[in-house]
Amino acid sequence: MRRASGLVFLILAICAGLSIAYWWRASRPVILVDALNDHLSCVSYSPFHEQKHNPFDKTLYIDADQIDADLARLAQRFDCVRIYSVTQGLHETARLAQKHGLKVLLGIWIGRNLADNERELARGIDTARKYPSAIRAVVVGNEVLLRGELPPSALRGYLERVRAALPDMPITYADVWEFWLRNAELADAVSFVTVHILPYWEDRPVPVENAVGHVSHIFHHVKSALKGKDVMIGETGWPSYGRQRQGAVPSLVNQARFMREFEVRAELEKIPYNVIEAFDQHWKRRLEGAVGGYWGLYDRFNQPKFPFRGPVAEAPAWSLAALAFATVFFIVFLRRWKTLNGPDEVLLLLTVSIVGGGANLAVWRDLWMANRDWNEWAVTVLYAALLVLATFEFGRAVASWYVSGARPRLAPAGALVKWVRRNDQSYDAQARRLGALRFAFLFGAALVCLLLVFDGRYRDFPVALYSVPAVGLTLLAWMDRHQEVNLEEILLAGWIALAGPWIAIAEHLVMPPHEAWEWAQHLNPQALAWAGLCLLLGGSVWVPAILELRARQHQDAQEKAQGGIIPSVED
Repeated sequence: MRRASGLVFLILAICAGLSIAYWWRASRPVILVDALNDHLSCVSYSPFHEQKHNPFDKTLYIDADQIDADLARLAQRFDCVRIYSVTQGLHETARLAQKHGLKVLLGIWIGRNLADNERELARGIDTARKYPSAIRAVVVGNEVLLRGELPPSALRGYLERVRAALPDMPITYADVWEFWLRNAELADAVSFVTVHILPYWEDRPVPVENAVGHVSHIFHHVKSALKGKDVMIGETGWPSYGRQRQGAVPSLVNQARFMREFEVRAELEKIPYNVIEAFDQHWKRRLEGAVGGYWGLYDRFNQPKFPFRGPVAEAPAWSLAALAFATVFFIVFLRRWKTLNGPDEVLLLLTVSIVGGGANLAVWRDLWMANRDWNEWAVTVLYAALLVLATFEFGRAVASWYVSGARPRLAPAGALVKWVRRNDQSYDAQARRLGALRFAFLFGAALVCLLLVFDGRYRDFPVALYSVPAVGLTLLAWMDRHQEVNLEEILLAGWIALAGPWIAIAEHLVMPPHEAWEWAQHLNPQALAWAGLCLLLGGSVWVPAILELRARQHQDAQEKAQGGIIPSVED
C-alpha cells in the first residue's frame, strides 16, 4: 500500500509540475528580433471585427464612422490597407484613407454569382475613378481559382474589363501561390502578380522558425517561374491562437516573431507585401475553427497584440490567474477535508489543486477564445462545469484511498439508469457521481474523436478539458481494478482508444519517408497529447473490463472443475 501511495503521489506531482511549467512559460517574456521600422507596408483590413458582425449577412452595412476610427488606428502602424470588397459600406475606405494618409489596395470581390460580380465591378470602378490618388492598385478577385468558383477564362474576362475601364491604374489578381503557378497564362492579364503565402496553411505546415525563409523562397520561386513578372505578396502572416498543425504552432509569441522577422527580410530583399490581417475576425472561427479568428495584429478590444520591439510574453496575466485558481481549489479541499494526518496528505491535496486549477483555467481560457456560437457555448460551459465537479470528486476519491485505503467505486451506466428509474441504491451517492462523470467524459471524448477524424482540419484538441478526467479515471481504475462497467462504456472507450492514436498518426502522414530526419521538427504535441489522453480514457474502462472478464472465466472454470468431480459409489 505504501509503495502504491508513493506512485500515485509521484504521478500527481509530475502532472502538477507540467501545469506549473506550462503557465510559467506562458508568463515568461521571450526576446525576439526587433523590427527595423515602426511601420509595416500594408495590411488586410476588414471592418467585420465586432462579434455581432458577419460579412455573409448582406443586409449588414458598416457605418463610415467605424471605418474612420479603424483607419485612424491603423495609420499609426501601416502605410496601406487592403480591402476585399466595395459593398456593405467598404467603398468609403478609399475616401477615408486619404484623410489618414493611407493608400488602398482596392478589392473587387468576384465569385460564382454573376449579378453580384457586376455590382462589385461597377462600384469598384466608380470608387477607383473618384479617388485615384488613394488607390495603389485594384485587386480583381481573391482566391477565385482556389475556391473553384470560376474558370481562368472567365476570370481573365473580368481582369480585361477592369483594365480597359482603368487604363492608368495597376490591376492584379490574388490567389495562393500554387494556383498562380498552375495558371501562369493569366500573368499577361495583370500589371503584377499577387500571391498568398501562408506557412501555417501549407499542405505541409512550416514551423515558425522556418516560416520567413519559406515565404522568401516561394516569392523568388514564383517570380522565377513567371519569367521575371513583378510579384507582390498579397497575404502572409501567422495566427496567435488555435489548433497546431504539425510543427506550426499558433501563439502570440510566434505571431510576433514571424511578423518581426518577415519585416526585416522583406526590407532587406525589397519584397512588396501585404500582411494578414489588421483585426481579429470572430466570424472566421465558423469557417476555419478557432485559429481563423486570430490572424489579426489587433485583438478583440482593438488594441495591438504586441510591440514591434522588445520581449513578448504569451499570457502574463493568465499565469497569475492559474495561481488564483489553484489556491481556490486548495482552500475548498482543506475546508471539506476536515482531518489531515500529516504533511504528506496536505501535499497530496496541493498537487491535486495545482493540476485541477491549471486545467480548469486553461479550459475557461479556451472557452473565451474558441467558441463560435451559442450552441458551442452551451456544450462547452456544461463540460467546463463538469470538469470543476470532476476535479473535486476525483480529488476526494484519491485522497480517501491515500489516507484510509478506501477503494473507490464507480457506478456503471446501467446502475445509473436503475437509480433514475427505480431509485436503486446498489451504489452510494459518491459512486453514482463518479460513474456519471465517467460516462459524461467518455461520451464527450467519443464525440470529439468523431469530429477530429472526419473534420480534423478545423477542430481543436481539447487537451486541457480531458486531462483531469483521463488521469483521474486511470488512477481510480488502478486503485480498484475490478470496477463494473457496462457495454455502453466499453464501446465508447474502445472507439476513443482506437480513434485517438489514429488522429495523431493521420496528423503526421504527409511527411514523405525520404525526409524522416526532419520528422521530429514536424511533430504535433497537441495531437500526441490527445492520443495519450484517449489511451488513458480507454484503458480506464477496458482494463477493469478485461480483469473482470478473466475473473469470471476463472470462477467458471473452478465451478466447472468442482462440478465435474464424480464421487465413487460402492455397490
